[in-house]
Amino acid sequence: MLKGEDVKRFLYIIIACLLTACVGTQDLVESGKDVQDWTIFRGSPSLCGYSDCALPDVPQLLWSVTTQTRTVASPIVFNSVVYTLSRKGELRGYTMDGDSCLYHDLKTTVEASFIAMDTTLFIGRIDGKVTALSLNSHRSTLTPLWEFETLGQISGSPNLVGDQLLVGSYDGSMYTLDNKTGRKMGQFETGYYINGTAAVWKRYMMFGGCDSWVRVVDITTGMLTDSLELDTYVPASPAILDGVACACDYNGNVYEMTLDNGKIASHKKLMASSADNDGQTGGVVSMPTLTREAVYILSGDRNVMCIERASGQVRWKKMLRGVTGECSPLVAQDKVLVCTKDGHVSILDSENGAELWHYETGEPIIASPAIVAGHFFILTSRGTLLCFG
Repeated sequence: MLKGEDVKRFLYIIIACLLTACVGTQDLVESGKDVQDWTIFRGSPSLCGYSDCALPDVPQLLWSVTTQTRTVASPIVFNSVVYTLSRKGELRGYTMDGDSCLYHDLKTTVEASFIAMDTTLFIGRIDGKVTALSLNSHRSTLTPLWEFETLGQISGSPNLVGDQLLVGSYDGSMYTLDNKTGRKMGQFETGYYINGTAAVWKRYMMFGGCDSWVRVVDITTGMLTDSLELDTYVPASPAILDGVACACDYNGNVYEMTLDNGKIASHKKLMASSADNDGQTGGVVSMPTLTREAVYILSGDRNVMCIERASGQVRWKKMLRGVTGECSPLVAQDKVLVCTKDGHVSILDSENGAELWHYETGEPIIASPAIVAGHFFILTSRGTLLCFG
């Protein structure tokens, strides 16, 4: 007979399974003209980087605001408010018309992207703390709902599954927190820095590390279910779609892994860094973008590449106008939105790589864009937010 803590543990697992049963069944961002939310830096918990919102045929700069403050975190859109967070910890909100509507100073350094759900922002900080901020009222100062402290800096965005917040830390642990209270529900220790965000598929999370391993962990139990060692360290998060995950190592190798009940049922090197792609892909520090037919990556040699998943062949390779960096490409229907480290923004045809539109911001870009119906947002490293529509 179960007693005491065993009963609590059993009930927690049952509830968590129910909460996560439907998570991951829809990886692609919901389609429709009324989509106005982009609550995580890759658009969905699976981090696949795809949106079914259409980009404008000829985008126009509708407005821009600037803070002249260094910014690394990607912008998000929640309830028709665009949120930015500077490296100094200054949180700002803007209406879809570009009017300022919120300001809050965390008074600490932040580089990780952040996430929104149910009128709450969840923010990971360089000092190792996770902060939950209420968005119920727009005031000059917001009182944190709770804080949780890890033992190392947080460089990757939190992710959410049901009522569970997933946060990786440089202390080598992936934490599972109750998103209402900040109470620790689980802790999986790897022994190495965790730099990226955990991608979510159903009841499982997948993340890479500086020890070259990609790990799959059962969110409901906190137990490792499988792992795979890549050729070298994994600087960014994997992307998952329909139970298939893609990840890149720093050398530029691209891997595809099939997930089945928490196991890596099969895996292959979709493309080696020196495969038939006109030379080395170079050091890859950005995430792959995954659709049902292809994988899109930024290579270290100024190119964006489209790789066919079925054959592993490079469908097209396009040299960009600037140097690639950490800003991963996004796919919106039949277009690819890509930003370079030195400030170029391009929209390419997803089928052939032809450049359809280009804009030069004149400022470096590290943060990932945000896409909602009729608009997309670019945030530069100098704190300039640009709205196109």
